[in-house]
Amino acid sequence: MTTRAGEDLSELWVPLLRRLTERLPAWGLWKNADRALFGYGDFDSTAPERDWDAIIGEFSRWAGSHGYGPVAACPHVAGVLFIVALDRKHRTVLELDVNGRKYFRGWTMFKPEDLTSVMEIDDRGFRRVRPGAEGIILLTQNGLRWGGRPNHEGLRAKLVPELLAADPEGARAAARLFGPAGKALEAGAAAVTKGAWNRPAMLQVEAYALARALMEPAVLTSRLQARRIKNRCPLLRTIFADDREIRGDPDRWVRDVGRDHTVLADG
Repeated sequence: MTTRAGEDLSELWVPLLRRLTERLPAWGLWKNADRALFGYGDFDSTAPERDWDAIIGEFSRWAGSHGYGPVAACPHVAGVLFIVALDRKHRTVLELDVNGRKYFRGWTMFKPEDLTSVMEIDDRGFRRVRPGAEGIILLTQNGLRWGGRPNHEGLRAKLVPELLAADPEGARAAARLFGPAGKALEAGAAAVTKGAWNRPAMLQVEAYALARALMEPAVLTSRLQARRIKNRCPLLRTIFADDREIRGDPDRWVRDVGRDHTVLADG
């Protein structure tokens, strides 16, 4: 948990999220918007790789205008861009992730264009997936263990039942990403909203993803490489091992990151 957990950061973050929404029609948040606005975790967004440089530029200008920096972006993990700005006062980093694709069981679950139909403009003026669609994504990403078994802690922590129940139409729309397994995913989601678990249905979902993964062998290779990269890259270690907290001297951290990342700006 970062040192800013529980703090309302809407005034800080919402202008950036609105700017990205206005400038980049293919950009949007796919999970964690509300929690991140209160300092819990990072912002998870999606956009095609052609937009990544523009996103880095907007993030860098936003960070500098608030006195945060340096800013660095890490493209070392295939399909995802990690952008951070140093918050020296709180000895942490502010983070925005951008997925060019999202994986599930070695299969490309979605690309940015796949989520267009389930995006909406939040009341605060930024683009995000609708609640039911977020629930479907989190059901597969955080609520499902191997073998079709439930991850009860993941379901609870990510509010999956609540998201699914709040927007059944959005859940059905997102389930279509799973093609022939979409009906099984709908059945699994329906069980979750009732406090139950439909393991046969979720096994069908898992089997579909694994079968599709056989058609994308490069994805499996990239996922295996990602584990090694996360251990080696100082920026990714800060994110995944240290929960975005700077351990030790911030200036030394900047030097370490700068050895294999471009430092984009200094607020």
